[in-house]
Amino acid sequence: MSQSIATPRFSATEVADQLGAPVSFLGSGAFGDTWKVGDEAVKIICTDDYPRTRLEREVEGLSRVKSPYVVNFRGLKEVPLGGERRPALRFEYIAGGDVERRLNDGDLLPIESALGFLRGLLLGVQALHKAATIHRDIKPANIALRDGRWDQPVLLDLGLAKQMDASTITVYPGHIGTMPYMAPEQLEGRRARKAADLWAVGVSVRQMITGRHPFYLPEEKYTISDAYARLEGGPESLPPDCPDAVYEVLDRMTSVVEHERGSSASNLMRLNVR
Repeated sequence: MSQSIATPRFSATEVADQLGAPVSFLGSGAFGDTWKVGDEAVKIICTDDYPRTRLEREVEGLSRVKSPYVVNFRGLKEVPLGGERRPALRFEYIAGGDVERRLNDGDLLPIESALGFLRGLLLGVQALHKAATIHRDIKPANIALRDGRWDQPVLLDLGLAKQMDASTITVYPGHIGTMPYMAPEQLEGRRARKAADLWAVGVSVRQMITGRHPFYLPEEKYTISDAYARLEGGPESLPPDCPDAVYEVLDRMTSVVEHERGSSASNLMRLNVR
């Protein structure tokens, strides 16, 4: 159900020649490839028809976000590849890889670190929302750990980020994001608002604690209606030693009722964080 692509669209030699430095491939998504270049991660937009208005909107939104819990945007450049001048978004590089790799290796979130991990993600989401930006694709693959610390999560890959105060260029109904982490309203083809980011944080943290998706079974394929029915059935329970505040906030954030998820600020207050 993921849109990730395992191989880059352009070779490392081609990319290194244009960027003027050695590169290593970090990963691909629906719209672009990401490369490590020195102390930066550079995301090159590879789709030929990527809307300029969308790119301008993303850059403007990224430039407004300043938080240690959101990857730092360093600027935009263009590189000639494949006969086109392609936008390249420059970010700080967070060493250690994303937490999806830890999940796949069975290196789960220790229960004693759950509060710090959840707190950091909520602070990152709060920074995005204060900058009038919605991430729309929060998932373990888009979360890194600064200095390898669970209490220092960093939200990555804002390629699907949307400014809340900008007119949308996404045609609705439609599906934007990665299916297993879409909120119920996204599955219905409605617009992702702040509550959709909270939902995705809740799902991701639950998965990192238990090692399993809280709603879907592995290797199963679901229609939209099947997926929605799974969500209505409620998430898998958390371990009994999960801190009460974390349990309460995660249950709140994975409610199928959008307004019941609260806000980043209200959930931070429930964690006794201000």
